[in-house]
Amino acid sequence: MRYDVQLANFEGQNIEVDVSFISGPKLLVNGEPAPKGQKRGEFALQSNDGRQLTAAWKPQLLGFDVPQLVVDGKTINLIEPLKWYQWGWGGLPLFLVFAGGFIGAMFGIIAFSLNAKIFRMDNIPGFLQYILVGAISFLAVLAYFVAALLLQMAING
Repeated sequence: MRYDVQLANFEGQNIEVDVSFISGPKLLVNGEPAPKGQKRGEFALQSNDGRQLTAAWKPQLLGFDVPQLVVDGKTINLIEPLKWYQWGWGGLPLFLVFAGGFIGAMFGIIAFSLNAKIFRMDNIPGFLQYILVGAISFLAVLAYFVAALLLQMAING
């Protein structure tokens, strides 16, 4: 998912953040990856007035959420963070991480990432978001039990 970043003195430059669950966030300037900075994890941005600014990621809760971008010491929220009750409702599948071993962790993390994306969609009404998130959480638990049962049947023959 891509997010536009609005920075002072960068008018006319298209600065975006491409967030992927698998590869992590990428900072793009005019569609190209931002140049690396001097330190590890930093990026160098050239403003319209010729100044070189440093940008870096600031992770959010547990690394699941979209990170914040820190440009020249100023923190920029790319999107509004999830509310505590959205974390609670959307994070229910994460209990599978602790209760279900590797298979549970796989289903729990995938379901949680889908839930977070649904909560960020503006085109779905709020009550429907909660219904969809509940359904995804239920399906994750159901899929875990089916996968565990199939694995147990395969092992025991």
